[in-house]
Formats: sequence, C-alpha cells, structure tokens
Amino acid sequence: GGEGGGEGGGGGGGRPAKLYEACGVADALPKMPDEYLPFGAVVGRLTGAAASDLGLGEGVKVVQGGPDAFVGMVGLGCVRPGQLCLITGSSHLHCAVSNSDGKSGTCWGAYKGCPLPGVCFAEGGQSSTGSVLRWAKGILSDGSTLTYKELDGEAEATPVGADGVLALETFQGSRTPRTDAKARGAFIGLSLSHTRGHLWRALMEAVCLGTRSCIEGLAEAGHPATEILIAGGACRSAFWLQMHADACGLPVVVCEFQDAPLLGCAILASVGAGVYASVEEAVENMVRVSRRVEPDPGRAKEYKRLFGVYKEMSGAVKPLVHELSRIRGGAAQQSQTISPSLLSADWSDLASEISQCEHSDVTHLHCDVFDGVEIPDPNTLTFGPGMIRAIRRRTKLSLDVHLVVKNPASYIDVMAECGCNCLIIQFETFGEEKREELRACCEAIRRSGMRCGVCLAPKTPASAISEELSAGLLDVVDILTVEPCFAKQEIQLEALAKVRAIKELAQGADVRVIVDGGINDKTVRQAFKSGADTLVSGSYVFGHRGGVKAGVESLLKMR
Repeated sequence: GGEGGGEGGGGGGGRPAKLYEACGVADALPKMPDEYLPFGAVVGRLTGAAASDLGLGEGVKVVQGGPDAFVGMVGLGCVRPGQLCLITGSSHLHCAVSNSDGKSGTCWGAYKGCPLPGVCFAEGGQSSTGSVLRWAKGILSDGSTLTYKELDGEAEATPVGADGVLALETFQGSRTPRTDAKARGAFIGLSLSHTRGHLWRALMEAVCLGTRSCIEGLAEAGHPATEILIAGGACRSAFWLQMHADACGLPVVVCEFQDAPLLGCAILASVGAGVYASVEEAVENMVRVSRRVEPDPGRAKEYKRLFGVYKEMSGAVKPLVHELSRIRGGAAQQSQTISPSLLSADWSDLASEISQCEHSDVTHLHCDVFDGVEIPDPNTLTFGPGMIRAIRRRTKLSLDVHLVVKNPASYIDVMAECGCNCLIIQFETFGEEKREELRACCEAIRRSGMRCGVCLAPKTPASAISEELSAGLLDVVDILTVEPCFAKQEIQLEALAKVRAIKELAQGADVRVIVDGGINDKTVRQAFKSGADTLVSGSYVFGHRGGVKAGVESLLKMR
C-alpha cells in the first residue's frame, strides 16, 4: 500500500490522478477506498455467510495481503534496503527494497510504502529467461530425453565466456533497463568448433548478464543492491545459482522454504493474529536461509569484462533487429519511427540527451551538419565531424547526417570515419546543372560503406530526383517540410504529398522516406498518414515536459 493520498507524483505518494484522467477514467477516482492498510493489518472479521462458504468459523480475522510478487518478497525476507528479491521462472523479476523514492527510465517505481511502510520498492524485469532455456532445450535435444542437468554438465565443462560465444536473452523484447518491445535474441562469435555445451552456457550467461544489467539500472535510479534473495526455477541448478552470483558480483541467498508467496502469506497472517508484533519480527523468526552462494572472485572479474561486451552488443544490434522487424512484416504503421533531431537538443548536456534517446523507442538519430556558408546565414552554422565523432562514441543508434555544405564530396571520407551510417546530401547544393556531380557524390557515399540519402527542400518536386531513384543510387530521401536549419517553424503540409510520389518513383525499391521538420502532436498524425517511414522531430521531443522518451511515445501512439 502507498503512504498518503492525493495525486501521484507528489512527495506523499498516492494515486496517479493524471494517469486516470489521461486514460479517460477519472470518474473511478472517487470510487476508490479512502484508506489503505499495510501488509499484516487486520481488515475485519469473517461474516457468517463468508465463514459458511469457506468452511471456517465466524469472526475469524481477515488480514491484509497483496500481489503475489510483493508478498513473495516478504516470504524471502526481502524487507530491508539493499536487499533484492529475484523471482526466476519463464522470466526474471527484480524487486529492490530502498530508502530512496528515486525514479528513472531504467526501472519501474519507486513505490512508496511498499512492501512495508517506511521503505520504497523499485523493480526491473527480463521478459524471457527460463523460457529461453526451455526453447533451446527443445531444439538441442531433438526429441531425445536430454535433461537440464545433462546440459548444465556440458556447459560447466566450457570456460566463462563459452569460448567466445555471447548471446542476448531478449527473445521476447526487453523490459528494463531499456524498454524495447522489438528487441530480440542473438548469438555472436560462433565457429564450427563450438558445441551444444557452448550454446547452452552462452544462453545461461546471457540471462545472468541481463540480470546484472537490470540491477545496474535499479542502482542508477538510486536503488543499489548488496545481496540477492532468489526464488523459483533457477534454485534447482547449483551451477546456475553460482553463475548468477559470479555474473552479478553479489551474494545469492537461497531460503529453506521455496514457495515465497505462500510463506509471505503465513508471515502476514502471523502478524494479524498477534503471534508477532511486526512483519519484520515475523520475517526474522520465520524465514530461514538454506545457503548463501558467494561470487567467486576470479570468475566475477571475468564476467565483469564480459558484461562490457554484452552491453555493447545489446546496443549494437538494436537498429538491426528493428530493421528486421520492419522487413519481416506486420502492420505498416508499426514500422514507422521517430528520429530525434539533435539540432534541438540541449548542447550543454548532449550526453544526457543522447542517453534519453537510447532509452526511447527510436532506432535513428538525426544530425544536421551545416557550414553556415551554403546557406549564407551565421545562424546556420551547426556542428562538424568532431561532434559526429563524439556522438558516435555515446550511442549505437544509427546516425543520419544531413549535410548542407559547400563541396559535400570533401566530407564523405571523414563522415564515414566518424561513424555516420547514412549521409544525406542536399539536392539544391547541386541542382539540375550539376547532375553528374550529384550522381558521383551518391556513388562515392555508397562506396564508403554509408547509406546514401538526398534531401529535398519544401519547394523542390519529387521528380527532381527521379533519375537517381531509377538508377538505384538512393537508400533514403529526406523531405523537408520546413526551411533547412531553423527550429520551431510551422510545417508546410503541402510537402507531404511528395512522400507518395517518391515511393511511386522508387518502384518498389527499399527506399526509406523521411519527413523532416515541424513534427509535433498537432502534425504527426498527418505526417504518418502520408506514408513516411521516419519522422524527424526536434523541438517537440527534446522540449517535452516528460522527457525524450515520453515525447517519442506521445508521437508514436498517433500512428
């Protein structure tokens, strides 16, 4: 239960009134109870009718319980700040008890007064853990009677890191520390020398490294853990328990009684019945530790190094699996994305702004490199290759670099070296009179390993690049709906008609069409309806009062 009433988000906790209003159910608020009881409090006594139905005596005390995971925390003895309850099964749930009510995009919560008054609770989660191993066992056993224990034995015979094989366990998307419904599993480092045991170990390690990532996300939000209290399927494998301790660098505590929610109910009942004066006292007397698994220092050091690669891999594959989800099919509108324009970010805190983008449902960042000469206005001078290089060091998201400069060909090699993924040149820099230079520039961009894009100003028709589209020189077409470089302009809606024209000129070729400029909550629906694949939004996304993630989500929900 929460501490205090009132509107959520304030210092006293309570109900999120704004959320109810946004969902159109504000009328439910007055119907909610005025009083909330903590775990273990007596709600009342059984009535005669209820007692008859249940086969119990009239007047038996009814004691306040709660959701199974929260009661399970009590059953594991996870009631003190610094403790983390890890419930394992088809997925992993990480419940951290904390003194802080800090919030972050890397976890859910914190929730005040939960599981007990006076403390806070925050949670993380992995969508697919035990389910990944079950899937792998089905494939690797090929219908035989192969057991989990036998697979563990094969994995244990291989070293930490599975002889260079690393996996991602995000087969069903990622919950925390980065929420990404499109995330998928992966293997890297495979060779013909690797065996079934290597694959099994790589998947087990992926789950443990993912757990470490969630625990770090909780710590980043102000909820650090000093020990893990574990329950569920992972407790049946001593090998996997040790791996959790080694990979997370934290001791793992296994309790004597494994059905934590059931024991939690008994603990709360004992308090309500007056056997113990408090939940804390009941926990002290009723929760018994079976064993404590300490991390092995040598293996913990190896896993710390492997974790760095795991994090890099997770970020590196994100744009690839998002693109694969687009190729795979599904509703067309679900493949439409938002690309935040760093031109509108807070340049004094760019690392933080990029981090917010990383934690949002985006695959691309849009970077405008203008030299202040091609458009003769000193206000159009933005940033150059050095900034692109710095941005690349901060993110694995795909970088679309829109180049408006004199002699764009001279920038191609340096932009490729800086880590640009798609270089977009401005058509008007060349015009009809420099058609051959435009083509040569497009060819050079592609030879450099980057994707090639051309940007059209609002008044330039789609037919201006029909020859380049027919020749298959373009991967991207950026349609400007505002004049280039200046923020906070009103959208020129008539330019949206070019989206359909570009797709017709592309004749089925895989050309990503970007609509760039003036995208906000008032214009996004029309922009998506035009059929564009990517919408560039700057001022709206970076100026959103809820942060970048909330800004992106508010636009995507209008697809």
